[in-house]
Amino acid sequence: MSPTKQIARLLGLPPGQDRLVGDIIMCREFAGPREACAALGEIVSLDPQHKEALLRLWTDQEMAAVEIPGAAGAVLRARELGFAVGLVSDIWVPYYRAFLRACPGIASLVDYAALSFRLGRKKPAEELYRAALEALDADPRRSVMIGDTYEKDILPAINMGLAAIWVLSRPEREYPAMARVLWGEWPRPDIIVRDTSQLARALEELEQKRRDTCSWK
Repeated sequence: MSPTKQIARLLGLPPGQDRLVGDIIMCREFAGPREACAALGEIVSLDPQHKEALLRLWTDQEMAAVEIPGAAGAVLRARELGFAVGLVSDIWVPYYRAFLRACPGIASLVDYAALSFRLGRKKPAEELYRAALEALDADPRRSVMIGDTYEKDILPAINMGLAAIWVLSRPEREYPAMARVLWGEWPRPDIIVRDTSQLARALEELEQKRRDTCSWK
């Protein structure tokens, strides 16, 4: 369960109100859990038990990240193929710290991170993608978005002219999007893979297609 949903449940918020929590914790850069509690106090009254539980969650989230098998190899292969590497993520401060701790090899290969808590916007807002493209001086037509959520990762990238690789590692969460792609209501990604272990090969395939197109022209 996402930290947004955990906090909404912890605070006893009604269904649908978790969006308010997400707009706070994912879009502000907190120095620590006390600041996060103060911000959440804008939408609901927090008692000492709430604050204690939020402190525990913050601490747990600082250790929660684990490296996904195949991810480091895919990022390294992207660099070998000449891509600059950008990270576009809806994330809050403690989990980003966990990522840096758990995935130092990947973090060291990231040229720019467009993070929701720094930019004040969540995906699928184009500002996040544009920030990454501008920071990397990247042409969208020569760029690739890799993501596991169609509506937040793949669709906005396609709309901005990027190639897209959809990682269907959690297909049960993507059934509605899969149906709309199948019915032709939404554009199909360039490549669909089952998990991150297939990403390196997918990037090689896209790069070969690009070279073939350039040679034809």
